[in-house]
Amino acid sequence: MRIPALGKRRPPVTGTGAGLAALAACCYAAGTALGYAVFVALAAGAAAMLAAGGCAVLIRPAVQLNREVTPERTTVGEPALGRIRVRNTTRWPSVSFTAVDRVGPETVTLEVARISAGGLRAIHYPLPAPKRGRIVLGPLTVARRDPLGLFRWERRLTTDDVLWVHPRVHPLRPLPVGVVLDYEGRSDLHARLGTVTFSALREYVPGDDPRQIHWRSTARLGTLVVREHVDTTEPTTTVVLDTNSRVFDRDSFEEAVEVAASVVRAVEDTGRPVALHILGERPDEARRSGAGSVLDRLALAECDSGSDVMRLLGVVDRSPAGGALVVITGQAEHAVLTLLADQRRRFRPVVVISLLDAVAPLDDAGRDSGAGRETGAGLDSRAGLRRRPGMVVLTARSAAEAAIGWNRMVGGAVQ
Repeated sequence: MRIPALGKRRPPVTGTGAGLAALAACCYAAGTALGYAVFVALAAGAAAMLAAGGCAVLIRPAVQLNREVTPERTTVGEPALGRIRVRNTTRWPSVSFTAVDRVGPETVTLEVARISAGGLRAIHYPLPAPKRGRIVLGPLTVARRDPLGLFRWERRLTTDDVLWVHPRVHPLRPLPVGVVLDYEGRSDLHARLGTVTFSALREYVPGDDPRQIHWRSTARLGTLVVREHVDTTEPTTTVVLDTNSRVFDRDSFEEAVEVAASVVRAVEDTGRPVALHILGERPDEARRSGAGSVLDRLALAECDSGSDVMRLLGVVDRSPAGGALVVITGQAEHAVLTLLADQRRRFRPVVVISLLDAVAPLDDAGRDSGAGRETGAGLDSRAGLRRRPGMVVLTARSAAEAAIGWNRMVGGAVQ
């Protein structure tokens, strides 16, 4: 990133410098009008200070700056490392200056000492990542001020560097799934190529297995045609993240995002297909922002006042049947749970994870006092668990509690 020859112009005089100039003018006027030499002397001293400060700022560094971020994607609470490489492009030693970087709402100020002629220096600094999101880095500013802070000079470079801060991922046991899909070749976007069931015919491309050539179609069309197979028995885990602002407060929504990330990661680690649906997500905007993974998408997730129960149920209804369904929501109403229970005909199992705020009592959320007896292992007393045939409702106040309850639930063999 090269500093341009001209940057955005700002007044070179600081507030302190403007105040000193006004004081010098007043002292000089009063001294000449009233005949007080001391006022004139004060004005002359102030003018000398202003001249010295202005001369100091006129000496400006001629440098090139490059910023590097390692890693470009991190996790909440784990800061990344920024590195600025500063190169002196002149045959003379550069003057000291200040490099100022913006990290979202935060400002990072770095003092750069003199650099020898043609020299190169690397400056490392932490990039704070206190919360998840897409953090824009920049603009990067090179600044100089005189020792008294009377004048300033700045050059700015607008960059599109981005630091992705992902939600925390808690270790979860993989969820057993057991609905077998259609053996007759019906498939969806998550079905895997090259395995069990015939799906379609397509033109041969180099690298295809010659044993899959369909000779009858090849003879009829005059070009090599191969059979394409998919594994339609591979169950897909469907994860739905509710974003309804009426069922979450700020903290409980962050916990819900962590649970969604943990469930998706647990499924991906097993090699099974997983489909994540975030209510209110705008896929085009996410792609334009550079989101390239599920964790990137979750980093962008926000509470949405436009989301409601009907949107949640609509997303579930439109999801391809088969495999497991995991719905992550806030304090779920009984009617919503009843409607989700109807999905047991299409998914197995159905798991609803209800994240409450920190002060909500679990018993008021419908916790089954006999949950410990049903699980057999004695679920953590802070998390509630209710079972129905083919459906489990897990209630917790945090992602960590939900992870404990999930692991014990899976250990108890979800039915």
